[in-house]
Amino acid sequence: MAPASMLDMSILDPSTPPLKPAELFVLAALRAAPLHGYGLVQEVTARSQGRIRIRPGNLYRVLDRLLERGLIEVHQGASSEDERRTYYRITSLGRRVAQAEAKLLAGVIGELLAT
Repeated sequence: MAPASMLDMSILDPSTPPLKPAELFVLAALRAAPLHGYGLVQEVTARSQGRIRIRPGNLYRVLDRLLERGLIEVHQGASSEDERRTYYRITSLGRRVAQAEAKLLAGVIGELLAT
């Protein structure tokens, strides 16, 4: 069985907290293509089967944390249909972090299902 501290660690470094569910879902949504805020809200709701609903104010706090950690970046190729929208895309670091966190969670879930 994995040590309890495994749930508290992040692959970024030991002093960085693990991703919150909303952060992981945002990274998952951005793996396919850059999205703007409203598109992210819709995609996270769909991917979580309605279990995670991010309000706009909360979304921008999540985005700020991910930007600060270098996991996402503002996408400069914004849509010409609405220049006011800010699009975000996942960085290579964000892809690695999301994949590592997902593997960590899959291991924990596998242990829970085996018992």
